[in-house]
Amino acid sequence: MIEARLFAFELLDELRNDLPFIDWASAALPGKTIEACVVAKAEGVAAGVDEAAEFLKLLGFQITLRLPEGAEIKPGVKILCFRGEASEALKVERVLLNLLMHASGIATYTRKLVAKAKSANPRVIVAATRKTLPFLRYIEKKAVWIGGGDPHRFSLSDSTLFKDNHRKFIPLEHMASSKRPFVHKAEVEVNTAEDAVRAAEMGFDIIMLDNMTPEEVERAAKLLAERGLRGRVILEASGNITEDNIHLYAPYVDVISVGRLTHSAPALDMSLEVYDDKVKVGLIGYGRLGKALVELVRDDRDLEFVAVYDTDKEKCIEAEKSRGIRCVSTIDELIALSEVIVEAASAQAVLEYGCKILEAGRHLIVASVGALSKLPKCGRGYVFAISGAAGGVDIVASTRGAVKHVVHKAAFRVAESGEAEELYWKYPQSLNLSMTYKLAGAERVEVELRGDAPEDRIIHEVEIVHKWGRVYIKAENYAKGTTSYSAALSLYNTLRNVAKFLRGGRIIIGTFAVL
Repeated sequence: MIEARLFAFELLDELRNDLPFIDWASAALPGKTIEACVVAKAEGVAAGVDEAAEFLKLLGFQITLRLPEGAEIKPGVKILCFRGEASEALKVERVLLNLLMHASGIATYTRKLVAKAKSANPRVIVAATRKTLPFLRYIEKKAVWIGGGDPHRFSLSDSTLFKDNHRKFIPLEHMASSKRPFVHKAEVEVNTAEDAVRAAEMGFDIIMLDNMTPEEVERAAKLLAERGLRGRVILEASGNITEDNIHLYAPYVDVISVGRLTHSAPALDMSLEVYDDKVKVGLIGYGRLGKALVELVRDDRDLEFVAVYDTDKEKCIEAEKSRGIRCVSTIDELIALSEVIVEAASAQAVLEYGCKILEAGRHLIVASVGALSKLPKCGRGYVFAISGAAGGVDIVASTRGAVKHVVHKAAFRVAESGEAEELYWKYPQSLNLSMTYKLAGAERVEVELRGDAPEDRIIHEVEIVHKWGRVYIKAENYAKGTTSYSAALSLYNTLRNVAKFLRGGRIIIGTFAVL
């Protein structure tokens, strides 16, 4: 939004006033990257978020979360989050909070008055005035609009409005015939019912009933109706109107203008909270693969497992006791705590929870890649599939060649062969690599299963044939049961790269396939 960005440049001037030389307190902080969030401490309506985000972007911060303008907020809700160095983030705290608290306070107060006025007259408009603070008219008027009100005119040039001081110099007749742009409506301020009738008879488009009681406004409306003039004019009430009496004016007018929307609305209380910058990871499944992944992540400075969910409660509790990772009892709890969720459980888990995770805006890393063949497109989160423990996915994606994949695993008691799509749902824990080739664009994937590997090995033989040549890969991976340690490494590598991507990484090596 260009308007928001233009206003953001004005906020830079405000920051310059607050930071004319050096912030000595922030200068003492270590050069640590953090995430900072503006958090609501009261219930209300968010406003000024677009301008705040543009301001932060001009300063080089990365926005990680932003609520839409007009969002209803409650205490504890994060309104806007951004990432950057701790010392830099704290320098913008006051300017940022001043903007959001003031704008959100106006939007909240406006919505309150609009609701009360419309309870008496659903068609009435609640409008602001030009009683705005210097340099803040744009954001204050916008906040009124976000709160459901009307901004009214933005400047003296926007319309022709004659007020009481104008009437001290010229009569109504001269006002009505004065020169003005053809796009302007003519409005005049009056303070008696009789003057309202005279103004309507002279052809004014809008009549402002100024500083009149509800009873006087009612009389003016009725008098105009009796003369057949009410339908010709927009009737506006203004002056001494508050949340306590606005509903008394609403039944008789089209517009109620309230100066206190901008000059007296209380700020909505907020604070800036800072957090560790680690990516918060949730885990589905604490079996062999999940345990190996947790071990790999243990000393990673960019990742943190915050919760684990497993339908086997004993495994879940084991993760909490042995690794200190919170065991949650529902997938909804896992979603609430996590930024990224790793599936290390089963194809069924992908199908059962995938869309719920993505629709919540979380990102999903999938070990059971084959399940993606049946996962519908849903939500706004990203799905990242591991490339597997043998390699060659990039070649398949580039050439669209045919793949023959021979899997040697002691767990296979009977030799079997067929197309990957046919065999996958029979052996979902063993043929995810085969399905990765298929999803990457292979013309076809033929699979052969053999039980001739040692107990502690899983061996993959992969042949890729395409019109430009042939590739042969043999990978011998150490394993426990049906899971190889290489699969855990592939999952960990994907998780690390996702974290870098989410934290602003811009160079991506190996975009094998995007579905």
